[in-house]
Amino acid sequence: MAHKSWNVPKLCTQESSCRLWGSARLTYLLCAFVANVLQMGMRNMLGLIILHMVPTHPRETLQSGLNNITMNSTCGSNDRVWVQPTLEGAQLGDLQWSRSQALAFPGTFYYGFVFALPLAGHLTDRFGGKVLFINSLTLQAVAFILLPLLAYYSYAAAVTSLVFAGIFAGCGTPPLYQLFVVWAHPTERTSMLSFAYSGLILGSIGIYPLTTYLSELGWSLPFYVIGCVSLAHGIICNWLVYNSVEQHPRISDAEREYLQQSAQQPQHLSLPWRSLLTSLPVHAFVLTHVFHNYTFLLFSLIMPRFMSEAMQLNMKEIGFLSSAPFLGSLLSKIICVLSCSIIERRVYAKHSYIRRLLYVVCSIANMILLLIIILAGCEQKIFVLLMFVLLGVTTDMGFSGYWPTLLYFAPSFAGMISGLANSAGHISGFLVSHVIATLVKTGIKSEWNHVLLTLIFFNVLAIIVFGLFGSTNLQPWDPRSQKPETEVKPSNTTNETAN
Repeated sequence: MAHKSWNVPKLCTQESSCRLWGSARLTYLLCAFVANVLQMGMRNMLGLIILHMVPTHPRETLQSGLNNITMNSTCGSNDRVWVQPTLEGAQLGDLQWSRSQALAFPGTFYYGFVFALPLAGHLTDRFGGKVLFINSLTLQAVAFILLPLLAYYSYAAAVTSLVFAGIFAGCGTPPLYQLFVVWAHPTERTSMLSFAYSGLILGSIGIYPLTTYLSELGWSLPFYVIGCVSLAHGIICNWLVYNSVEQHPRISDAEREYLQQSAQQPQHLSLPWRSLLTSLPVHAFVLTHVFHNYTFLLFSLIMPRFMSEAMQLNMKEIGFLSSAPFLGSLLSKIICVLSCSIIERRVYAKHSYIRRLLYVVCSIANMILLLIIILAGCEQKIFVLLMFVLLGVTTDMGFSGYWPTLLYFAPSFAGMISGLANSAGHISGFLVSHVIATLVKTGIKSEWNHVLLTLIFFNVLAIIVFGLFGSTNLQPWDPRSQKPETEVKPSNTTNETAN
């Protein structure tokens, strides 16, 4: 049975001249991949490095030492188990910050990140993707290089540096995506975007063991190393990344023609604000992203401390095992790449129902896995780690269920709505730190269980919102609804594939 193609046919007459290998397209693809690895590495190292920066306070040290004498469990369970002390934490840091300051510090990155996201798209359109792409990485690198010195000066100075790092990081997200419109042919965007954004997961997985290894020589070293590497990569990209094919000095004539003939002309559409602000699918999409993103940000910010305090792991174990949820996310990406396209073709007519069902099932699975982790004791380390891997799988699959719906119900305004959703969703980044500081006073597992209960609560909210009000139906206020149905359907599919 023949299927209509949702991709633009290849326009290159000589296939060898349009190969990705050795092309300008591959150059930008690799630059974007490395940038994502570095961006996520700088962001996720904060949850682990804070354990090396700030020493364990006397009250915590005393409680940890008593565990070696008594048979009292700090896991919050009724079983009495022998708990290994984690006194090494008392010798790691030399910053005299309070526990509440240490808990809140990693989340301050998101104050700047949330502030920058709404402005970044406009700045990309005005100044071009290259300027923001390069300066976002280099300026964030400078902020990280300066952070150790400022941290010794004062807590406020360190927070200021981290807030600016968040601003610079937020400005780099839209241009990285926008440049793929120029440097990826429509028939290649799915695979190129998937490869480039896999750098986010690999950066999350690799940063924990790297930070642990470097921190043995001093907690400031990870800031200097990843900062200098990011700075060098940003500077090198100045000669590798360009705003358009016309500006690239080394692109071949065949590749230039290949990309120019499929170039998309920018559309300037007036935003139907009244329709947007009163649309149930829009509200459902944004709120679902807020609730769902809370889980992702909680993983990146609390996993090292949870492993240290609740599961009683030592620093070397924490460095290798804190990436468990992200290993699950990587597994989910592989599953989705291999199966989603086939499934979508078969159930296209029931997209809305299938996506809502998928999200509800994944969220219920999340809650079951979280309950299992809550009931588990700190002696069940391998079992809990396995639950976190599965939690990463189901959480990422849930994301694949709701996020592409935007490309169906409002494809003409996907950029604006996704920017709004990302801005609102990353508010959780600094709220998470305050939630932890409020609920976790001493670090025993019963206190951490309260934090995990907030995850269950947000999953319930997401199920209600997206399960009842999520939709993939093209909205009447979207300009594409005025086109014939034969044009709308392939366009929607193209957009989801590109995502």
